[in-house]
Amino acid sequence: MKPTVWDTRKCHVGEGPVATGFEQNKIYWVDILNNRILFKDLISGNAGQIGTSENVSFVLPRSNGGLIIGTAHGPYSLDAAGGTESLPTRADADGSPDPVPMRWNDAKVGPTGEIWLTTSSNGVATDRIGLHRLSADGLRIERILSGMELSNGLDWSPDTKTFYLIETGALKLHAFDYENGAISNQRTVIDFDPKIEQYPDGMTVDAEGALWIAFWNGACIRKYSPSFELMQTIEFPVRFVSSCAFAGADLSTLVVTTATGDNGWHDEHDLAGMTFTLSTDVKGKASYVADF
Repeated sequence: MKPTVWDTRKCHVGEGPVATGFEQNKIYWVDILNNRILFKDLISGNAGQIGTSENVSFVLPRSNGGLIIGTAHGPYSLDAAGGTESLPTRADADGSPDPVPMRWNDAKVGPTGEIWLTTSSNGVATDRIGLHRLSADGLRIERILSGMELSNGLDWSPDTKTFYLIETGALKLHAFDYENGAISNQRTVIDFDPKIEQYPDGMTVDAEGALWIAFWNGACIRKYSPSFELMQTIEFPVRFVSSCAFAGADLSTLVVTTATGDNGWHDEHDLAGMTFTLSTDVKGKASYVADF
């Protein structure tokens, strides 16, 4: 498996690819610090972007053809005609505004339609970093976890019984029992090596239960077995590999976002910030879709 550049638009911090549309060929992702959502079709190559008024950390498909957009102080919904509607925020969940400048980080729709949202405080210490859950009807948000060090990539096992969550700052992958839109029984299943200064970022789980994790400053994606053993390392020419998602009719194409840098990090490579694809010998899982 060798990655190749698929989209040459450079992202300051490319993140959160998600496949949707006919045969999972329309790919959305975000360029967080440049306040834009990018999209491109795997087959036709048709591409475009949507500008946002502030940093945007995630974009999620809706069953009605619209999107859920994770701006720093959002989220909000966008319908197929371009209309917008505000959704409950962190302040609604926590009962007070953010104590330091914060934004959403990664997010995904869960198996029963709820949305799980992680958070970032741009490197500033706060106990508000954690995990929120937006209800499947989009009307209620609540805090689920607090006191984390940059909550990040997330996904579910193929049987949906296990929820995975990366805690980048602590160099940990956590697993939880998942049932009917709720999580329990938190445990750490991987402690990543602090000596190599490579940080787990976004992730996806394939149809066989293996975990594909992007490593910031690691120039790679690492594939772990369902029992959390390292199976494979896929090297990239750029340092900041940020996230990945399966796409295409058979969900065997891995779309991978990268970054030119953030918070004092910078990659001078000509391909830094571009979006890559690679063909795999496995199939992924289709993304869950919001129904509101």
